[in-house]
Amino acid sequence: MADQQVSKLGIASVTVKATLAALSRAVVSPFKGDNGAPKYYKDVMFAMMRAQLGSLTLAQDRYLNTNTTDVYLKFTKKHGFAPESITLPSGTQAHWMGNKHAKKVILYYHGGGYVLPASDGHLAMLHDIVKTLPDTAVLLLAYDLAPEARYPTQTRQGVEALRYLVETLHRDPSHITIGGDSAGGNLTASVLSHLSHPHEDIPTLTLPSKLHAAILISPWASFNAHTQSFKTNAEKDMFDARTLTRWSSAFLGSDSPFAGDFYSEPVLAPAWWWEKTVDVVDEVLIWGGENEVLIDGIQEFAKRFEKGFAGKGGKLTTIVSPKAAHVEMIVESLLGYPGDSGTGSREAVKGWLKAKL
Repeated sequence: MADQQVSKLGIASVTVKATLAALSRAVVSPFKGDNGAPKYYKDVMFAMMRAQLGSLTLAQDRYLNTNTTDVYLKFTKKHGFAPESITLPSGTQAHWMGNKHAKKVILYYHGGGYVLPASDGHLAMLHDIVKTLPDTAVLLLAYDLAPEARYPTQTRQGVEALRYLVETLHRDPSHITIGGDSAGGNLTASVLSHLSHPHEDIPTLTLPSKLHAAILISPWASFNAHTQSFKTNAEKDMFDARTLTRWSSAFLGSDSPFAGDFYSEPVLAPAWWWEKTVDVVDEVLIWGGENEVLIDGIQEFAKRFEKGFAGKGGKLTTIVSPKAAHVEMIVESLLGYPGDSGTGSREAVKGWLKAKL
């Protein structure tokens, strides 16, 4: 009880900091020029989010958030459709959105720094995808979270979910797309790495044919929080180096800048590493926002991936949406925007999905 009270007091202090940051930003935002989010409301909310996320501890991250399964169950109840879930051999759960018997399926890995569960924003985006794309269902993986579960646990579970689709449900890989946002984009790249270069601690998965596509939305490609975009976009995005360093350390189990490898930190992999990816997936989308602090790492990863994957004949589309923040289309939903808030990011991703899936 004492620990819980201390936790509540700490969270109250963080809430005060976030509120003060929002009030301060509300005053200065009209004079920010290009140094901030393009919309007043979004600019103020991002200031509050930066202050809150930057001040929390891992214990407080966990205290304030439930788990992906609970978020999914509440979402299905709110939107009036029956939940349908599977339990993988390891005990990990995954949750269906749309008709699970649909011909095409998107295996989705949510973002949240490997520390936070899927949010209502994730579920809203996936629900929209299911309504937009014909004969397509989404399977959302509720992978275990750090710091209790560290790398390579999530890669192992990501591969396990794909194995379940192919070997248990006998899904044709050519009708499967894997994808994710932020940490989920990192996980997507990690699964692609494992398929082409099996990780020594994870059972090999050999696919009978290539996956249809892979989608990486704002992929957390680099854990380096000292690139130029962390300075130029410091007031344009929803979090900063404090948050991302806390989360990457929890995921890797180390705060060493050298703790990552080609599977956990995809920007470290040279172009040749991605050449074999052409044998496991047909098409790839990499999306990033111009205003996100991670954009330098995303673009460096995209450059290496293009040289290796596209250089061997793979079909790659890279989109950087102007004035868009990290996972813009998900944050729009969280902030209550009924549609695209002016960056075009939502329609850019949906347009690619409609054309390719």
